[in-house]
Amino acid sequence: MNWIRIACSLVLCSLFTAVSVQRAHASVLTQEEPKAHQPAPEMQQPEPKPETPEATPEQPEKQENAKPETQEKDETKDLTKEQKKEQNKERKHQSKENKKQQKTNAAADNGSAGSAKMQGKGVHIPDDKFRANFGRNHTFVINRPAIVNNQPTFHYGGYSFVMVDPWPMGWAYTDDCYIDYIDGEYFLFDLLHPGVRIEVFVNA
Repeated sequence: MNWIRIACSLVLCSLFTAVSVQRAHASVLTQEEPKAHQPAPEMQQPEPKPETPEATPEQPEKQENAKPETQEKDETKDLTKEQKKEQNKERKHQSKENKKQQKTNAAADNGSAGSAKMQGKGVHIPDDKFRANFGRNHTFVINRPAIVNNQPTFHYGGYSFVMVDPWPMGWAYTDDCYIDYIDGEYFLFDLLHPGVRIEVFVNA
């Protein structure tokens, strides 16, 4: 009888331990299930950045295109300035050349007149010959002067006279003229136009 009791107690103990173990295992499973079924936290996806317009890379191109245009404008401005400077230089040079030419022409005219005057002063008509052939009382007609060395020349009283001054308006080659000596110079006068005279110089 004691042996049966001991066996029964052992069976009960083993059953109790088995039940306790199952319960413990079930409790563990119940604790792990919500963890297993618990959804994993969603991965935070990075927020999409707003797409920047593709105009930004085009801006440097526009700037680069704008730079050559400004450079071309500057170059055209520089060219126009240089052209204006060259034109002004050419005009100044041309005006200087014209002035020089005018001066040379005036000097040549003055030189020719001066040389004519010097030659006229160099030849003096003796007083007796002058009184015999020249003066207001001795008139003559030139008719038509001859051109010698591009200067009008006429002959009278054994002398050759070169006109220094131009032929006056209103005078005619058929007018009665005379030669007079005033202040060391010889002059041709026209009887029909008193007060007007032409300076002449005398060649022998």
